[in-house]
Amino acid sequence: MVSGSINSMAVRLLEQTRISPSPQAAGDPPRDSLPLTPFDALWMNQSPVERLFFYSYPHSTDHFLCSHLPRLKSSLSHSLSVFYPLAGTIRRRQSDGRFEIFCSPTDSVSLMVFEHLQGDSFLDLSGDHPRPVSSFLPLLPHLPKSIEAQPLLTLQFTIFPSHGLSLALVLHHAACDGFSSIHFVKHWAATFRSDDDKVPSPAFDRSVIPDPRGLYKQISDAILQCPEKQIIKSAFDEGGVIATYHFTPAALESLKRTAHSQAEKKQGREVSFHCSSFVVSSAYTWICLLKTRLATDGEGMAHFLFAVDWRQRMRPKIPAYYYGNCLTAGSVGMKAEDLLNCEEKEGFFVACEAIGRVIGAMSSDVWEELDGIEARLEAVAPSRPLTVAGSVKLGVYGIDFGWGKPRKVEVISTRATGAVSVAERRDGGGGGIELGIVLTLDDMKTFAHHFASGMLRLIDD
Repeated sequence: MVSGSINSMAVRLLEQTRISPSPQAAGDPPRDSLPLTPFDALWMNQSPVERLFFYSYPHSTDHFLCSHLPRLKSSLSHSLSVFYPLAGTIRRRQSDGRFEIFCSPTDSVSLMVFEHLQGDSFLDLSGDHPRPVSSFLPLLPHLPKSIEAQPLLTLQFTIFPSHGLSLALVLHHAACDGFSSIHFVKHWAATFRSDDDKVPSPAFDRSVIPDPRGLYKQISDAILQCPEKQIIKSAFDEGGVIATYHFTPAALESLKRTAHSQAEKKQGREVSFHCSSFVVSSAYTWICLLKTRLATDGEGMAHFLFAVDWRQRMRPKIPAYYYGNCLTAGSVGMKAEDLLNCEEKEGFFVACEAIGRVIGAMSSDVWEELDGIEARLEAVAPSRPLTVAGSVKLGVYGIDFGWGKPRKVEVISTRATGAVSVAERRDGGGGGIELGIVLTLDDMKTFAHHFASGMLRLIDD
């Protein structure tokens, strides 16, 4: 059952301020402006990333304002001094017109604090069941859009008195990817707990990202020709519902066994492709989504897009905590009928094999993968590909400000991109995957049916 909608009148503004990075100490490295790399420029036209952390917080609003907000501000200021580009703006460099993150002594980040007038709605909003996307919008700050000086980050706390609180980060994706943004939040939380010495510092050296094929110019030229263009976007924005689905560790192992048994049946040998938890969960979600869409508008070609983090793959190696974007997209495409017009386990295996082989065949040359990526993404956009946002490796459920780990983490920006958000399960110490998906209410009911019933049939030995 879908929960009720909550409008913007349900929140009350308590404070609006700007937080600047703490002043530099003697001997600190300079806060230089950072030129955008091809990895960064790829995200210039994409909608901001909207991530919400829900924490149980059984205290009053006054307790938060007096006991925690002052230290949250000071710790944020310190973390912004470490991750100083987040307080800057993207603009075109005067000397050559190249896009850069411009940093200056006057930089700051917007921070707003609201009180939710329906405090008991906290449990509903932080649940797994279908909830209107519109009910989350009052919890999200607005990131202004500017061609001259694009802000990168804005933050909002919303207090649900005696129940909980939410922390919203709205981030321009050209500033950094999920790995770097979560690194920042982990540093902030650790600083708030006076434990920041355990969080590694980011590396900002852009010289570790060469551009042997001139891809920055290729990508930036496309942006300048069509600055309002977003390649992949959802068919709806505020009118959908968001829900969470889980793959338990046991379910993932069962899906892997199904893939292995199908390999034996079809090929008479062991699985010959990369068969991980990511592969089987992605294949299963892809099949369920295709079945859902087939009931509404049909499908011709089916595509699956996933992010590939090159931090550990680039040669020569780059710093493990390099700050910025370091992603390309893996792409799988095939006829939808090849996945659906067959026995269920066979269709699942075909999807697993297709995804696994693309992962296994990825070039070791990142520039080959990045060359022409905008054109490739644009070509598959009409088929409404399944895309993945996030990763179980980010560790979003380990971010503790001192109130315990999050009760729930949501990526609300999937409302604009149509992506499925992926994270580790909150209670999945031994593994497991959590999916967040936005669909129309009718499609969500259909998807939920396929997700539950299909799992029973696939793992039925």
